[in-house]
Amino acid sequence: MNFLLSINRKYILIISLVLFIFIFIFFVFKLYFSLDNKIINNNIKVSNVDITEPRFAINSLTQKIYVTAEEGNFVEDGKILLKKNVMFTSNNFSIESDNVTFNREEQTAQSKDKSIFKSKNTTISSEGFNIYDNGNKINFNGNAKLILKWN
Repeated sequence: MNFLLSINRKYILIISLVLFIFIFIFFVFKLYFSLDNKIINNNIKVSNVDITEPRFAINSLTQKIYVTAEEGNFVEDGKILLKKNVMFTSNNFSIESDNVTFNREEQTAQSKDKSIFKSKNTTISSEGFNIYDNGNKINFNGNAKLILKWN
C-alpha cells in the first residue's frame, strides 16, 4: 500500500494549518518591522525657523533692492532677523552677509557681521552695514576695506 494514503488526514490537516500559521506570522512580523523602520527613518524635523527662504524688496525712489536669505525669524513687529547667505541685490550692486536685521516698515536693514559690497568697479569688505533712507544710503561699519578697479 502507498505510504501517503496510509497517513491520517487529520495529521496532514493539522501540520498544514500549523505551517500556514507560522508562515503567516513570519510575514506579518516582517511587514510590521519594515513599516516601523520606515516610520523611524521618516521623522519630521521641527525647525526653529519662522520663514524659510524669505524674499523682500526695499523700494527706493531710484531703484529696487531685493533681499533674499535662507532663513528668517521674527524678532519684533516689522523686524525680521535674516540668517545664512543674506543677499541684497539691485541693478547697481549686491551685498552679502550672514545675519541681518531687516525692518519691513521703515525699509531699513543693518548687520554687525562681515559684509561684502560689490558693484561694477568697487568692492567693500566691512564688519557690518546699515541701509537706511529707503535704501538710498548705506553706511559700512567697523574696519572696512575698499577696492577700486580701473578699466
